[in-house]
Amino acid sequence: MADLGTLVVGPSFIDIVMSEMSRLPAAGEEVHVGNASWAPGGYAISAIALSRLGIPTTLVTDVGADDLGDTLLARLRREGIDTSEVQRTERTNIAVALNWSGDRGIVSYTHPLKDPTERVRDLLKADVGLTLLSARHPHARAVAAESFAQGVPLALSLSWHPEFLMSSALKQLFPYARYLFCNVPEALVVTGESEFVRALSVLGESVPEVIVTRGAEGVAALVEGEFVEVPAEPAIMVDATGAGDVFASTYLASTLRGLPLKSRLYAATWAAAQAVREVGGSTGAPTWASVEEHLKECEGIK
Repeated sequence: MADLGTLVVGPSFIDIVMSEMSRLPAAGEEVHVGNASWAPGGYAISAIALSRLGIPTTLVTDVGADDLGDTLLARLRREGIDTSEVQRTERTNIAVALNWSGDRGIVSYTHPLKDPTERVRDLLKADVGLTLLSARHPHARAVAAESFAQGVPLALSLSWHPEFLMSSALKQLFPYARYLFCNVPEALVVTGESEFVRALSVLGESVPEVIVTRGAEGVAALVEGEFVEVPAEPAIMVDATGAGDVFASTYLASTLRGLPLKSRLYAATWAAAQAVREVGGSTGAPTWASVEEHLKECEGIK
C-alpha cells in the first residue's frame, strides 16, 4: 500500500525557531539565544515527513500569496510534495517556537482557512490510501465524513488546546477515524480521566487505533484491543517542535508498508528522536532507508 497516496489536510506555517534559550524575556527585554532557524511548520511537517518516507503526499492547505508563502512553497516542492491543492490566501501563517528547559512554547498567527471539502472529495476518488487531518481544522467534520464515506482510513492528530479537547466537536470526529494520535495530557483532558491507561482504554472504545506518546517514558498504543508499550529512544533534545508530527507520520508510513504493530511503534519512536536533534520540526525527519536500517538493529520486534 506504500504506493497509494496520502492526503494531509491542515494549516501550514513558517516556523521561526529560537533554541538554546536560558529563559524567556521579561517585558521590554531582549534575550539572545544560542541557535535559531526557520522551517516549514504545522501540517507541512507531516507532509515532509511522509514524503521523505517514500509515501506520495498531497498537502491540502492554505499559503499566503506573499514572499513568505513563495518561500514555503518552494521548500515543499523540493521535498517532493504535491502542492497542486495548496490555495493562496492573503497572508502566510507564522509561528515562533521558543525552546527552553527541554520543552517549548509557541506563539502563532493563523489566517482563516478556506473550506477544502470539495477539493478533498475529488482527490479521494484517486488512489488514496490515507487522510491525515488536523482535528482542529474548522472544516474537519466535513472532511472526515467525506473520507469515511469513500472508505479511506482517517488519522486524527490532536494538539494542546484544552477548550477544544473538551468539546463535543472533537468527539464527533471519532466515529470517522481509524487512527488517533495524542500525548498523555491531551488524552487525560479528552476523557476526563486521571490515569493514562484508563484514558487510553476510553479512547479505544471510539477509535480502533489509539497511540499515546509519553515523552521520556515512551509510547503506548491500544490497537483493536491489543495494548502495547515501547520505551523512548534516547535523544539529545535540541528542538521539540514537530516531534509528534514526525512520530505520527512514521507510524502511518509504517502501517501503509505493512509493518506489524510493534515495529511501527519502534520506527515512529526512533524517527521522533531524530527530529528533536535538529532545529525545525521537519529538519531531522528521516528517510525510509534509515528507518529500515534502524529496524534491522532492533531484535525481536517483528
